[in-house]
Formats: sequence, C-alpha cells, structure tokens
Amino acid sequence: MVWLAIAGLAIAWGLPAIGIGDRLFPGDTISPRIGREAAWWAFAAIILLWVTRVERLPLGSIGLKRPTAGTFGWAFAFFVGMMASVMLSFAVIIPALRLHQDMATTRSLIAVPLWLQCATMVRAGVCEEILYRGYPIERIGWLAGRRWVGALLSLAAFVAAHIGWGLSQFVVVAFGGVLLTMLYLWKRDLPACMIAHALTDLVGFALARAHG
Repeated sequence: MVWLAIAGLAIAWGLPAIGIGDRLFPGDTISPRIGREAAWWAFAAIILLWVTRVERLPLGSIGLKRPTAGTFGWAFAFFVGMMASVMLSFAVIIPALRLHQDMATTRSLIAVPLWLQCATMVRAGVCEEILYRGYPIERIGWLAGRRWVGALLSLAAFVAAHIGWGLSQFVVVAFGGVLLTMLYLWKRDLPACMIAHALTDLVGFALARAHG
C-alpha cells in the first residue's frame, strides 16, 4: 500500500504537471480547449480507478461519498466565505501588496463561449478537488501518520498548480485553498468541497465576464 499510495500521488500530481493536455491539444481555439478539459476529466477518472481497482479501496477513502443536505449547506457556507475572501483580496490585500491582476490569463478563460466557461469552472471544481484535495490529503496523511501533513502538502500543490497566473492570483488561490482544506478536514466531504469550489469559480469568472 505504501508504494501504491506513492504511485497514486505521482499520477495525481504528475499528469497535470507535465502538461499532457497542453501537449496533446495545443492552441487557443475551441476544439483544443475542449480537448484539454477532457484530459483533466481523464486524469480524475484515472485516480478514481486507481483507488477502486488498484488500491482496492472504497471512494469514501478519499472523502467521495453520497451528498447529503449537510453537503449542500456547508458547501454554500464555504462558498460565501470564499467569495468574501476574493473580494477582500482584490479590494484590500492585493492593492496593499502593490500587485496587479494577470488580466491576460483572466481574459483567456472568459474569451470562450459561455457554455465552455461554465464547463471549465465545473471541471475545476470536480477534478481539482479529487487530484489536489481528497486523494493527497488522505494518502499523504496515511503515509505520514498525520492528516495535517497531507493537508499542508496538498494545499502547497494546489497553490503551485496556479502559480502561473501571477502573484495576485496566488493570494486569491491561497485563501480559497485554505478554506477548502479546512472544509475537507472538518467534514471529510469531498462533494461539499467540489460544490463550493465550482460555485466560487462560476460566480467569480461570471463577474469577470460581465466587467470584461
């Protein structure tokens, strides 16, 4: 199980890091963007198959379980908190640090049909929570004997995956990552994290689109 967990972590973080989607689907037109989105879903599916077929563990071992009323309630509560952190970041923290938002990256995400933008935000909420939250927190926590170690390392990996967006986005992602990690550690409910993550991205980039 030790080597299976290590291999699973290498897959979860390695596949996105080496840019397989970008290599297979280069370009900024609609078709390659759809291809890159499909690649992310494939990465997440591989990890789910790894858990169930190779590690032979239930999906509950990475916090993936049937949603309950509490799932939606806590997801909405943390979505509100994440949106508050976004507004605080752009209104106070980022100006105080004299940082500037990477508008080129933002425009690249919203300069697509609305349906594709929404699909991207949902994909981010689902796939990133599997690859950067549920699986690594549980497996690193098991390997280290401390769940907080898994939480810290998974948070670092999540933020690092967004570092190319610029330092201002680093602040926003770090706040969001901390809140989502807290939600997972508290409730061990990955669907709640997925919903909160997707809602924050959907609303945040909808606002950017409206002002773009």
